[in-house]
Amino acid sequence: MKIMEKKQKYIDEIYHFKGKWEMPSLCGLKILKKADNHIIILTELYEENPGSSATDMIEILAGEIVAKYPIEPESAVFIVRNPERSSHYTFFAETFHRARMDWDGEKFTGLAWEKADIDEIDS
Repeated sequence: MKIMEKKQKYIDEIYHFKGKWEMPSLCGLKILKKADNHIIILTELYEENPGSSATDMIEILAGEIVAKYPIEPESAVFIVRNPERSSHYTFFAETFHRARMDWDGEKFTGLAWEKADIDEIDS
C-alpha cells in the first residue's frame, strides 16, 4: 500500500539522517499527498541541527525518503524551506526552493534549484 492512501493524510516529523562525514543531522519533514504527487517539504532547523543541512544533502535525502515511506520517485516534488529567522534583514525571511531532479532508476541526479512560492505549495 502506498503512503497515505488510507491510514495517514500526511507525515510531519523531525527526520534524522547521516550528513557529510556520517555526522548526525536533522531537518523537518512534511509529506503531503496532492492529486498525483507527493509534496515533500524539508525544513532547515538551523539551531537544532548539529550536522549537514538538508539543502546540501538533498539528492541523498530524496533517495532515502522515497525508499523509506515508499513514494514513487516520479511523483515526488521536493521543496526545501528556510524558515524566517528574527531579523530586519530580508535574507533571513522565509523562503522555499524546489529541487528539480531526475530519477535514474536508482538515485536522484541532475539537481537544479528554483525559487518556489508558498501559494504554489498550498494549492
